[in-house]
Amino acid sequence: MKRLVVFLYACLFSITAFSQKGIESPDNNADILPRFTIDGIGYPAGVNGEVYKNLRMEYRISERLQIQLQHFYDKFGTHEQTGSSLLLKWYVRKKLYLYAGPEAQYDINQVTGKHELIQTNLNIGVGYEVNPSLLLELGYHSRTNSAKAAIGSFARPVNPNSFSLRASF
Repeated sequence: MKRLVVFLYACLFSITAFSQKGIESPDNNADILPRFTIDGIGYPAGVNGEVYKNLRMEYRISERLQIQLQHFYDKFGTHEQTGSSLLLKWYVRKKLYLYAGPEAQYDINQVTGKHELIQTNLNIGVGYEVNPSLLLELGYHSRTNSAKAAIGSFARPVNPNSFSLRASF
């Protein structure tokens, strides 16, 4: 009789223990974005001395509005260039945003080391965050200054207006 009672208690205990579901609370912090983010990338010097560095800082003003400051440095052979941009990003949907803002690009004179203004641009475009590690952007860059620099990065002619397609992963 004692064994039967122990067996029934063991069966009752195991049935109640395995039949209960754990209480899962929804993760309310999953959709909250950080207010300030910094990321950057720098590649090691290439075979011919190529160097590329990029730094980006974003500050979220509200759920739909962000400010982005971006700076880059690029060196290829004897050509050095640096630039900065300040963009306002407005999220139309959760992952779709529009951006606009000014950008300035400078050449670095190899003899004197001084910065010489190449061009100032007005950037506008649209971006889509596919997932946290993939970003797609389509932009239009309108040259707004009257600088007469005819040669840009890698000895390419500087176009007054250009389109850009960027994927970041």
